[in-house]
This record gives sequence, structure tokens and C-alpha cells, in this order.
Amino acid sequence: MAEDLNIVAPEGDRRTSTPGDVPEQLRRRYFTEARGGRGLGFYAGARSEAAAFRDHGGRLTTDRNDPHVVRDLLAIAQHRGWNAISVRGHTEFRREVWLRAQAAGLEVRGYRPTERDRQQVDPDRSRSGSRQHSPLDAQTRLRIVEGVVKSRIVEPAEQQRILAAARTRLATWLERGASLTPARAKSRDHQRG
Repeated sequence: MAEDLNIVAPEGDRRTSTPGDVPEQLRRRYFTEARGGRGLGFYAGARSEAAAFRDHGGRLTTDRNDPHVVRDLLAIAQHRGWNAISVRGHTEFRREVWLRAQAAGLEVRGYRPTERDRQQVDPDRSRSGSRQHSPLDAQTRLRIVEGVVKSRIVEPAEQQRILAAARTRLATWLERGASLTPARAKSRDHQRG
């Protein structure tokens, strides 16, 4: 079973934290109990049989590849002041940790990002190298939707169904003359003009 675990631990910093030392919003979101294995289990519901993740103080473990659990594990790492983390486990788990950690400013060891991973974090990198904060065009929005769907939906037929619906919806919006410029950008542009 240990080889099936996904693990997030502080890199280089071997001091332990008290299990259960988590941000307040996570304390309110989960039920905790020490049953079912080592460490403190965090359960999504009062009747949940399996812990979403377990807190061992010096490391966090889960048997899931769930992006919501990854988000919460990284919130705990930041809460505990872990600036660099080591990650082990399933490739998709390690990838999700790396992607989310980039936005959080955490260094990750244990996953070698692909060029596509780097482009997902910084889409402008593959184009001009400059960082522009322009509104997302339709193709960029569709690529984001595709990335999310493919990372979270396992069944290929279900992926295709969802993506076809997204493409149809986007095409309908564009045909009706919808603007993809966020309201904040429109308001800013209107104030300048």
C-alpha cells in the first residue's frame, strides 16, 4: 500500500509539525480522526470511509490524485512555512502538485515538468517570451478547458462529450457577438478612452 501513496513533505527541513496544524478554512472543511491508519485522517464528510488525506506532521499523504486535495495539501505546506517540498507518488499527482505549486511560489522536487507543463504555467513563454496581460482569446480559453477536462475526466468518451459541448457553447457565444474581454478590462479601456 505504501507504494500507492502520494506524498508531500518539506524538502531539506526535517522538523515536524503537529498533525492537525492546518489553516482554519481546512479545519472547518474536514472532519478529523486518527482512525484508519497512521497520522491524523482528514475526511470530506462525517460518513466518509476513507480519509481524503492523512497528516503525519512532517509529511502529508493521500491515495488520491484529486486536484482539490492537492490544493489543500499545498495550503497546509504554505501554512507550515514549507518553501520547498518533495513529492512522490503517481505521475498525475506529482504533476498537479508542480502546476499548483508554481502559482503558490513553492519549489517542488520529485517531478520533472515537461515543456507543455511549463507552457501551461506561462502560456506567453511559448510565443513571444514577453508577459502580456491581454484578455484571453477564444482558442486560449478552449485550450484551458481542454487541459482541465483531460486532467480530471478519465473516460475518453466523456472527455469528448464535454469538449464538444464546450466548443459548441463557445461558438454560439461568438456568433451572437459575445465579447471575451473580461468586464474589468472593458471598464479600464472605457475609462482610458
